[in-house]
Amino acid sequence: MLIIKCLRPDRLLQATAAFVRTVFQVDLNSESAYSLGTLVADEILPATPLSLVSVPGYDASYRVENLVRDTGSRCASVAMGSQEGFTLADQAIALAARQGSWVLLKNVHLAPSWLGQLEKKLQTLNPHRNFRLFLTMEANPSIPVNILRQSRILMNEPPPGIKANLTDSLRGISNSRLSQGPAEKARLYFLLAWFHAVVQERLRYVPLGWSKMYDFNDSDMASAFTTIDTWINSVAKGRANVDPAAIPWDALRTLVKQCVYGGRVDSDFDQKIIDAFVDGLFTPAAYNVDFDLVPSATGARMLGVPDGTKLDHFLTWVQGLPEREPPAWLSLPPTAERVIAVAQGKSAPAACLECILSVNRE
Repeated sequence: MLIIKCLRPDRLLQATAAFVRTVFQVDLNSESAYSLGTLVADEILPATPLSLVSVPGYDASYRVENLVRDTGSRCASVAMGSQEGFTLADQAIALAARQGSWVLLKNVHLAPSWLGQLEKKLQTLNPHRNFRLFLTMEANPSIPVNILRQSRILMNEPPPGIKANLTDSLRGISNSRLSQGPAEKARLYFLLAWFHAVVQERLRYVPLGWSKMYDFNDSDMASAFTTIDTWINSVAKGRANVDPAAIPWDALRTLVKQCVYGGRVDSDFDQKIIDAFVDGLFTPAAYNVDFDLVPSATGARMLGVPDGTKLDHFLTWVQGLPEREPPAWLSLPPTAERVIAVAQGKSAPAACLECILSVNRE
């Protein structure tokens, strides 16, 4: 694995997957994600924090927020990073420990000194049996080791590939969100999840996919979901169905491509790419059986939209997709994978040499 990482980093994921399948006789790609509800209900003690660690740019707090909505639990949410946040966090923990409610502390990696105090506080805390403490953080060396040892750690990162990304996004939609609004909303959720997966997968092809790296993450998708809920519920007015032509497409397209995802983009060229994807996906034609998710220059149909009105229908369709999508699904040329692989291969010898020199210096 180390040799592959140094010489062929573009093949590390595939090599690791093959290694795991051979050694452990299991395909981890087919394994479902962890159940946060089961962990909280059956496996976590009240005084044990649940630390959701993520790679930079990935916000795992939505998992806790979805669980709160599904269970109807009381949860106080505090964003860390300021002195006011420290005070609010201390107050929220003290109150929740007495009442048996939950506390979600976001971005605690911005408060490493306060985490040292939290570690000592948890040692003497005698909380209510229903008390739960959630910590979201980026993987960072400044986080005190002792607080991690006290915690149950869950690592979170964007799943690689369209299939894994779609599965993660669709399974993250709460039942309460699905139960509100017309049946047509499920397809809008799928279209957004597809767009979100394409946006994130194109980051693997920088500078072909985007001109630079952007911090597209799940908070963007959550904001877009809320936008969809607001506008489609205003049209449905409590009805179980709505005519796709009556959906306010112009408003949805403008908000998604200008305010939500476009708000992270500072290149006119990249903004045009976002505009093209959003304009092509969010249209009344997406409810037609012959709608193509992937536009083709030749007019040939590449990937049709799944048929169905329930989220389970879309999840079943997603499971039939290949583990690694062709670059054409991302509107990239067929040679995109090879171009990026060549660029990485050229930079690998220098990185390998630097690694050897650093070992020798030690």
